[in-house]
Amino acid sequence: MGSEDNDFRFMALNDLITELQSPAFSLEESTEKKVVDKVLLLMKDKNGEVQNQAVKCLGSLVKKVQENQLQQIVDNLCAFVSQDKEDLREIASIGLKTVIVQVPINSVVAVNVCKRLVPRLLTQLENTNSSYDAQMDSLDILSEVLLRFGNIFATIGLQKQTANTLFALLSHSRPALRKRATTAIGHLVAHMPDDIFEDLLKKILNGLETSKNSPDRLRTYIQVTGTISRSNAPRFGKFLAGVAPSVIKYTDLDDDELRENALQALEAFVLRCPSEITPYIDTIIDLGLKFLRYDPNYDDGDDEDDEDEEMDSDNEGDEDEDDDGEYSDDDDMSWKVRRTSAKLLAAIIGTRQDLLGQLYSTIAPTLINRFKEREETVRLEILQTFITLLRQTNTYGGAEYEIDATLESLHKKRKGSRPGTPIETDQSPKVLLRGQVPRLTKNLAKQMSSKSVQTRVFGYILLKELVTVLKGGLETNYMLFKHLDQLCPPVISAIQDKFYKISSEALVCCMELIKVVRHMDFDEDAQRYSYEALDPEAKPYILQIYNVILQRVSTADADQEVKERSILCLGVLLSRVGDELKAELATCLPLLLEKLQNELTRLMAVKTLSQIVESPVCAEADIKEPILQAVPEVASLLRKSNRPLKVASLHFLDVAIRRFGKVLSVQTYDELLNDLKPLITEEDLHLLPLGLTSVVSILHANPSSVNIVKQGILPLVFKLIRSPLIQGQALDSLLALFAALVRTNDKEFSVLVSSLVEPASVPSPEGQLALSKQAFSTIAQCIAILCLNSQKNLEMTVAEFVRKIEDPRTTDSLKYLSLITLGEIGRRVSLDNHGTLHTSILAMFNVHSEEVRSAAAFAIGNVSAGNVTVYVPIIIQEIQKDPKKRYLLLHALKEVITRYTQKQGGQELEAHASQIWTLLFDNCESQEEGTRNVVAECLGKLTLTNPYKFLPELQARLRSDSPQIRGTVVSAFKYTFTDNARSYDELLRPLIVEFLSLMKDKDLNVRRLSLSTLDSAAHNKPYLIRDVLGQLLPLLYQETNIVEELIHIVEMGPFKHRVDDGLEIRKSAFECMYTLLEKCRDRVEIFAFIDRILVGLVDQPDIKMLCHLTLVRLSIVSPTAVAQRLDDMVEPLHATLSFKMKPTAVKQELEKNQELVRSALRAIAFLSKLADATVTPKFAHFLNEVRAGPNAYDLNQYIAESESRDDLYNSNLKLESMDLS
Repeated sequence: MGSEDNDFRFMALNDLITELQSPAFSLEESTEKKVVDKVLLLMKDKNGEVQNQAVKCLGSLVKKVQENQLQQIVDNLCAFVSQDKEDLREIASIGLKTVIVQVPINSVVAVNVCKRLVPRLLTQLENTNSSYDAQMDSLDILSEVLLRFGNIFATIGLQKQTANTLFALLSHSRPALRKRATTAIGHLVAHMPDDIFEDLLKKILNGLETSKNSPDRLRTYIQVTGTISRSNAPRFGKFLAGVAPSVIKYTDLDDDELRENALQALEAFVLRCPSEITPYIDTIIDLGLKFLRYDPNYDDGDDEDDEDEEMDSDNEGDEDEDDDGEYSDDDDMSWKVRRTSAKLLAAIIGTRQDLLGQLYSTIAPTLINRFKEREETVRLEILQTFITLLRQTNTYGGAEYEIDATLESLHKKRKGSRPGTPIETDQSPKVLLRGQVPRLTKNLAKQMSSKSVQTRVFGYILLKELVTVLKGGLETNYMLFKHLDQLCPPVISAIQDKFYKISSEALVCCMELIKVVRHMDFDEDAQRYSYEALDPEAKPYILQIYNVILQRVSTADADQEVKERSILCLGVLLSRVGDELKAELATCLPLLLEKLQNELTRLMAVKTLSQIVESPVCAEADIKEPILQAVPEVASLLRKSNRPLKVASLHFLDVAIRRFGKVLSVQTYDELLNDLKPLITEEDLHLLPLGLTSVVSILHANPSSVNIVKQGILPLVFKLIRSPLIQGQALDSLLALFAALVRTNDKEFSVLVSSLVEPASVPSPEGQLALSKQAFSTIAQCIAILCLNSQKNLEMTVAEFVRKIEDPRTTDSLKYLSLITLGEIGRRVSLDNHGTLHTSILAMFNVHSEEVRSAAAFAIGNVSAGNVTVYVPIIIQEIQKDPKKRYLLLHALKEVITRYTQKQGGQELEAHASQIWTLLFDNCESQEEGTRNVVAECLGKLTLTNPYKFLPELQARLRSDSPQIRGTVVSAFKYTFTDNARSYDELLRPLIVEFLSLMKDKDLNVRRLSLSTLDSAAHNKPYLIRDVLGQLLPLLYQETNIVEELIHIVEMGPFKHRVDDGLEIRKSAFECMYTLLEKCRDRVEIFAFIDRILVGLVDQPDIKMLCHLTLVRLSIVSPTAVAQRLDDMVEPLHATLSFKMKPTAVKQELEKNQELVRSALRAIAFLSKLADATVTPKFAHFLNEVRAGPNAYDLNQYIAESESRDDLYNSNLKLESMDLS
């Protein structure tokens, strides 16, 4: 580094940087000082490249040197900054910024840097003789110091001096210097004490009032108010009542730059002080609309209402020329005012979801009218603002959750619909938007022919959002039917297009067009399709579409995507109008059989054949022969490894057997069963139910196949029942198989039962069951189904299982299975013929095995559900008589009440309801929480049997002096929300506030249970609580705070353990908040909500992870609001990522911390999409640190995951094998 050759010095520094970046490299103390001195000396080098390399070297060097050497670096750089040599001062400024970024935030070095550096910078800024460039460099460095070490200023007593110095610079004659002073003030106020903050604000307010005649100073003061609001909104909000009127007032001055600054400040107030700005929102909206139309140098005849505007195509073309910017005026700055106005309106739209309906009446018409804006940057901002409005409408709009009879009937027709679906009222945002669609599309159409690519792109994005919000924007498909003569020719022409993408998309369009031609509905209850005769006007187009599709299917050299979609399109056509194409079926069905032979097209061919078989319009005589030929061919495809092909093949075989099973040969059935055997395994639980369903269809169509099933399929089934994974559809199909077997040949009943019981007879270690509980449940349900379908064997089987539980030599596993089986049989049929059954089951309450005792409770409860009159009085009597068995008997009673429906119990349970009610309340003060939980569930579900009687009684118990009773009652209330029935909703609605007000109860457990009830209400019936959330949310937010009185230290030998009794209630509160964000977000004040999430980010790890999850959701549904608080999230997120575990931490603790870090990184990945270095500099800096740190790889993975996820507003086309609805 001491060489006279410039290149040698440069390369020496380069080599040093390389070594310093190595983790294993370290400097000895004697060498360290020499290296530092040499690098600092090279800062003065005459060669600029060497100087730059020395600065770069400093960034790596400060990470390796000791504190005293770091101090020397800072002192020397400060001395260089104070010198008059411009080159040295500039390079030293860059060096200082580099060093400041590398100094640890809360280190001793950071304090020393502030003590030594800041006074020098302030002296430089206060010196009236300092050059402009020196002051600019000093301001840059001071801003960086304030951003990094603002919290240290309180310890060195320089905050007041810094505030005074920076305020004085706001009056400087140079605009650039005033702007940088404004930025520095923004960093300073984040850590300023209240007295200095108030003093600074008073000076700024005074400056606003006294600078009326100085536009430059007025602009600066307005700018600084916006900056302070972004940096310290909570404290600035107290002064907003004095600031906002002044800023609004100065928009009347004839100064475009001043107006721009004022509107920018108002935008900051709207984003950062949402509560305090509320009184001024209407005025601000009026200002935004006024200046959105402000264009003094251009008259476009804008009269707000352009509905009467009649323009022919030539005129529209002329306007497009104007739109593309032919008019230009270099001195015209009004476009900046209009652009800022659009941003201001976007801020209001993004944060005031409570005003959504009003915004459609006030803002939307003007935005639509201003699509014709002549300046492209402003036009894009206007389009983006309207896109924001549409996205807010998609997230929050139309959420009037009112239930009526019409909606209830609609839910029955819609498979999978949930109660509480929004209804659109006349004033709902979606209805208001629909009313503006004609004007919107008319004005947007003019921009879609613009020469500007960006304008067209934004236009298409807007159209996509519009279609998403309005679910297509068409009330019914029948509207399109009138325009078939206009739609069909271009679609048919596009299918024949040479470019494969056009042809492919045209085929997709054609599928939807065919569904319009003949609409079909599927009745879930009747399990059949309903349809009308084809309209004669559509018949000519059907043949044209058929011919062009057949041509595409027959083309051998077509693109793969075109081949697949043409086959699917043919299937949709035949399944909808096959009765009109009887002659053509003879041509196209053999062609589909050919496609089965081709590996590239066989999947689509199988799906298409399935559609044809399922179609109600394709006559059996017309399709029978080709389908029968296809069955063995498709069966052979089950041997392929292609999973989607297997799924499609199984579906085809099932529908083909159900429709044509009577004419299939015995040999075909034998081959089919042989091909199905490999699928009867737990390895693929999606294929398993499809395979079992096909076996059932074969047994129904050809009962003689039972012997083949018995030999080939049943051994696999008996192996399958041992698996704990058989649940849901797999279990349903298994039960259907056993029902079909016993109906086909009931002589095999005993063999089947013996084979099912055999796995439970295998010896097992003492205290353990031979199989999993789920496997026992599967076996028990299979036996119950066998008994139900073979009544003559029922009594004998029940007697055998009773004998097993009475025999003391029976193993626990067999007793467990016997009891579960008796319960499954008993809930399906009455077992009152077995007079001593209950005695035998109740005797099992005294055995040693806990599993057998719980099985006995299950058994007596389900047997009682099958005959309420006989067995419920016995349960009640036993509860009263034997306290030791009370917990198990209450579980049995819960089974009865849970299974109880009008069909099962009728009025029989009603006769005992009052007695059960009293009995339950007698046990709700039990000291055992488990007993109280069971009682609460019983009370809640019993309430549903007669809500008019029992809800008032629950209400009366709320005022009990016993916290156990209050807790039980509010828990019971939770179970009233789990039933989807809406007949008693009007009874629940007025009681909600009273019940949930127990969130402020004195007892901690009662408050926790109340939160759980609120969570249940929000999840199951959000429409009932939406109108009272204003009263409930403050109580909910109160429970998110850490209460020190609930934290205590427990000594465990030599160790001390910190126990937080309030942790569970806080977890419940944050879980409830997440549910409310999903279900009732239009009634949640989002900024107050985010405040509570910020509180949770510094809580215990479990709560932190809940908050991380909530932040991910918030970043999607409320990006504008979240973006304003990113800087506030930096410290808690940084603390989570940098937390160091103790050396003595066990594996479980290490894994939990790693999970927490991954949770934080995932949240950061989603938040990173909202980061803007100009608005959230702290978060942007933090993000760069994480990207350069040890978690960089994981963060990039999560960012890639967040980007690859389907966007909330995107919808992907899904082609299903059969969609006739």
